[in-house]
Amino acid sequence: MELHLPGAQVVRVGSSAELALALSALATFAPGEVIELKASEKHSIRATRDDAYWIVTARRPGWWFRQTLTTGDTLDLSGRKPRPFREPRGALSDAKVLTVFREFFEGRTFSQPIEGA
Repeated sequence: MELHLPGAQVVRVGSSAELALALSALATFAPGEVIELKASEKHSIRATRDDAYWIVTARRPGWWFRQTLTTGDTLDLSGRKPRPFREPRGALSDAKVLTVFREFFEGRTFSQPIEGA
């Protein structure tokens, strides 16, 4: 699989350990930066930095369209910039992003629920 990082960096990933190493700097990414792990053009997982959290969408084999992952945890909304209700907000922490990227890489079921499900 290919991991696309900010700055047009592309890293070839062959194991979960390599993926974890490549994503070890998640906390340093600025708001608006995107990382994406691609199995193919149609099957990928993408995370966009939003404040201290991430907006994560994925399209796996058998899924018709890209779906947003969410969390069952309560979020600390203090310090977040106001935003219109129609704009998505990040819900996943750095650790949960690493977890769902590993799950996608390994072909496992996501531990985080799908939004609206």
